[in-house]
Amino acid sequence: MFNRSAKNDDIDINQDVNELADSLEALLKSYGSEAKDEVDSARSQAQALLKQTRAKLSGGQSRVSQAARDAGTQVDAYVHDKPWHGVGVGAAIGLVLGALLVSSRR
Repeated sequence: MFNRSAKNDDIDINQDVNELADSLEALLKSYGSEAKDEVDSARSQAQALLKQTRAKLSGGQSRVSQAARDAGTQVDAYVHDKPWHGVGVGAAIGLVLGALLVSSRR
């Protein structure tokens, strides 16, 4: 019903986090060295990877909200195609909620 590629996205994010960790490890190791060029190179690489990882993580939030919108659109289309099914589901939910409210008052 819903097309998901969450597994691939998780793999990509894990790879990005691993690359970021490796880059940060190289940065920490380079602080022990005397070469300023090596430190600057490691720092710029770590900053670039951090920006990319943050962008991908914030993109994940938009994918979740897009999936929720898509699900709402599909529900809307289903109810428009089969309105009596929607009425039946609404009535069933109303009966269940009514029964729960009545039993909680006793």
